[in-house]
Amino acid sequence: MSLPAGRSFVDHGGVERFEVRARWWLPAPGTLRDVAIVDEARRHRVPELPLSADHAAQPVEGAPVFVGRYWLTGELAPQTRRLACLDDSAAMDGPLVAHRWDGERELDAAGFVRADG
Repeated sequence: MSLPAGRSFVDHGGVERFEVRARWWLPAPGTLRDVAIVDEARRHRVPELPLSADHAAQPVEGAPVFVGRYWLTGELAPQTRRLACLDDSAAMDGPLVAHRWDGERELDAAGFVRADG
């Protein structure tokens, strides 16, 4: 998601960013800061601009969806009842994460497994 003209923030690696990855799965996003995937220490640098209803996620229907490439941290848990991110920064010394899916329609934290390097 592009930041408004003239807005940027410096990421954890010291790189100035003009775009931010967004938690596109949120059902009722409030502001750009709410949806930004940034570490908590830099969240305040993302503009607190309201988002329109166009940014609200459509519910996931059918089987759960597993995604990656977001470098999340913290407790392993699904992002919604039917969507889970399996990327906890394994490429940058984070754990390798998987989910044991047994065909259940809704996900919970018990299905996550991690292998710390």
